[in-house]
Amino acid sequence: MKIAFKKIRGVLIPLTDDDEQKLSQFDDGAVYEVDIKNMDIRTLKQNAALHKYFTILAEVLNASGQYLPKVIKVDTTWTPERVKELLWRPVQEQMLGKRSTTKLTKDEVTKVYDVLNRALGERCGVSVEFPSRDE
Repeated sequence: MKIAFKKIRGVLIPLTDDDEQKLSQFDDGAVYEVDIKNMDIRTLKQNAALHKYFTILAEVLNASGQYLPKVIKVDTTWTPERVKELLWRPVQEQMLGKRSTTKLTKDEVTKVYDVLNRALGERCGVSVEFPSRDE
């Protein structure tokens, strides 16, 4: 059974009426084990949007002639993986000290996007809106 709570002044409060109803089914005095999950971690939809952003940005960078120089000094195109590894991840690690995108909170995704998008706009004249639920 899953029940969502908010912590307010040290007290766990059921998030919805349904959660409160579920909680009322527990016996007084019984001992229960709880697996705590932080709901602020990015959602599956936000993860999908993040990878969609990598794809769109790769396409926009390629279309605008912003090729990725390789060690052998040839131009190559951007891919979603290159966007993630060469643009997103370095900003994320520098800002947050986190290597994995799976460890980002919802707010952290927004913060990294804002910094990266601003930098790309200033340096390359490229700006890509973060994908919304409608896309």
